[in-house]
Amino acid sequence: MLTRRPCATILSGLLLASFGSPVALAQWSDNPALNLAVGDAASDQSQPKVVPTADGGCWISWFDGIGTGWDVRIQRLDVGGEEPLGHAGVLVADRGFSSTQDYDLDIDADGNALLTYRDDGGVGVQISASKVAPDGTLLWGATGVQLTSTNAFVAAPVIAATSDGGAVVGWTQNSNMLLRRLDASGAYLGPPVEFIPGVGSYSASDMHGAGNDVIVSFVHQLGGFGSPRHLLAQKVDSSGTKLWGAGNVSVFDGGSLQFGNFPDFEPDGAGGAVFSWYNAASLQLQCSVQHILSGGGEAFGHNGTVVSTNATRVRVNPSVSHDPVSGETFAYWIELNSSQSQHGVYGQKFDAAGVRQWTDDGTVVVPLGTDDITGAPHMISGDQTLVVWDAAPGFGACRIFGRLVDTNGAMVTTVFGISTTPASKSRLDLTRTAAGYGALAWKDDRNDGGDIYAQNINADATLGPRWTELLGGTPGISGVPVLAGSGPLTAGSELGVTLSSAAPGAFALLWVSLASTPLPFFGGTIHALPIDLELLFVTDGSGGFALTTAFPAGIPPGVELVFQFLCQDFANPYGKTISNAQKGTTP
Repeated sequence: MLTRRPCATILSGLLLASFGSPVALAQWSDNPALNLAVGDAASDQSQPKVVPTADGGCWISWFDGIGTGWDVRIQRLDVGGEEPLGHAGVLVADRGFSSTQDYDLDIDADGNALLTYRDDGGVGVQISASKVAPDGTLLWGATGVQLTSTNAFVAAPVIAATSDGGAVVGWTQNSNMLLRRLDASGAYLGPPVEFIPGVGSYSASDMHGAGNDVIVSFVHQLGGFGSPRHLLAQKVDSSGTKLWGAGNVSVFDGGSLQFGNFPDFEPDGAGGAVFSWYNAASLQLQCSVQHILSGGGEAFGHNGTVVSTNATRVRVNPSVSHDPVSGETFAYWIELNSSQSQHGVYGQKFDAAGVRQWTDDGTVVVPLGTDDITGAPHMISGDQTLVVWDAAPGFGACRIFGRLVDTNGAMVTTVFGISTTPASKSRLDLTRTAAGYGALAWKDDRNDGGDIYAQNINADATLGPRWTELLGGTPGISGVPVLAGSGPLTAGSELGVTLSSAAPGAFALLWVSLASTPLPFFGGTIHALPIDLELLFVTDGSGGFALTTAFPAGIPPGVELVFQFLCQDFANPYGKTISNAQKGTTP
C-alpha cells in the first residue's frame, strides 16, 4: 500500500517496487588505503578492463593466472560496488597461455558483456568471443564463438557492439587485419572483411560501434622492425563496405608511433571519432590529437594538432575524449623534462577546428616532479573532468591520485588520494558510469604478484557510497532493525533499500523524508516531518525486506533524503520498533 501526504513534492516520481531478492549492500570503499579487491585469488591477476552498465555499475574483466594458464574472467559490480556474481566472478575462457597479449571488452544494449581473446582450447591458437549475461550466463556457450580456424599467427583481438544486437570482432592475422560480424546469437553474418596492406603489415589497435557500423583503428608498419609505424582508421557498415574509402584514413603518417604502442580512440557521438597518439620518431616525443568526422574527413589539420608547443619538454601517453554538446576535444598526457627525469600531468582543450584553448602549453594538473608517472586516463562528467594518475617515488611505492578540472582548465579540487597503499600499480582503466561517478580498475601487487582492485570516485571527489549511517533504532524480537541503502541518488541510477533484523512476518512502514531534526519516538529516534513517501509491506520469514527502483529525475543537487523504517514488533514495550536511518545526499 502506497500513500502520499499532501506535502509530497520532491519524490513524486519515486515508485518503490521490485520486491524480490535482497539488495546487495554497498561495497565501494570510502578509504583510499582500503580499495575494493575484485580479483585477488591465489597466483596473479592482470590487465583489467572496465565498461559501464545501465544501472550505474560496471563490468570488470581481467586475466587470471590460477591453474594452468592465464584465463579470462569477468565480474559485474552494481552501483554500490557489490558483486552479484560472487567474489570469484565468471570464468569466461580456461586457457593455457603462460604469457599475455591484449584482449577486449565491450557491452551491448541489453547489458551483456562482450569479450574477445586469443584461445588455445582447441587446435592451435585461434580468436574467440564470448557474451556474458548480467546473471553470469555464458550466452554463446561455455567455449564461446571461434572466429578463426587457421595456422596463421593471430593476435590483438578487438570487439564492438552494434545497434542490431550483434557485434564485430577484429584481429591481426599474419600481416593483415580481419573483421567479422556476428548476430546476437553469435552466428556469422557473412565472410570476414579483409584489410591487406600494399607493403608492410597491419595490426588491429581499437574498435568502437557507431550505430550499426563500426570504426576500427590499426597500425601500419611500413617494413621491418625499425620502419615507421602510422595510424590508420576505417568505418565499416553492416554489409562489409569500407565507408571511408579503399585507401583508409591516415590519422597519422608524419612520423612514427612508439614500437608496441596501439593507441585507443573515443567515438565522438556523431559517427566519427577522436584520436590521440605520441610521435616517437625522434627524441622530441610529442602528443597529438585528431578528430575524424562521420564521413571520414579531418576536422583538424592533417596529422592532427600537437597538445603543446613547448619545445623544452617532451610528452607521452595521451588520453583523449570528446564533448558532443560543445564540440570540444580534451586530452591529458604525461609531461616530461628534456632528460625525462621529471614527470607531470598536463591537459589541453581543442575547439571544433583543433585550435588549442588552454594556451600553447596546456593546463598543469600535476607540475613536473621526481615521482615516476606512467598513466593519466580521464573522463568528462558534466562541466568537469576527472583525471587520475599513478605516481611512484620509488620501486614498489606507487599510489593513485585524482583531480577535477573544469572546462576552462582551472583546478576544481586539490590533488586527492584514490589508492594510497604503496605498491606496484599499473594498467589503470577508467570509465564514467551511468550514475555519474568514475569507476577505476587497476593491477596492484600490495599482497602478491598482482591483484585487481577497483575504486569509485564521486563527482565531488569523494570515495565510497553516498550514504551516512544515522543511529536511533530500538531493539525488538530480532534485535535492532537495520536499514541499509545503496546507490548514488543520481537520476536514473539504481536505488536500493534493505531491511534486516526486523520481526518476521510483521508490518513495516518505510518513510522517506527531507533531512530534519530527529525526535524521540517509541523509545528510539525518528527523523520526522516533512514525510514525503510511505510504503507499507510485510517482512519475510527472516525479518527482512528489499526493494530497488530507478532514482527519479528532477531532484536538485545537495538535497539530503532520510530513509527509515517503523516496524510492528510486540516484543517491544510499545508494540513497535524503529530501524536505524540512512541519509543520502544527491550529488
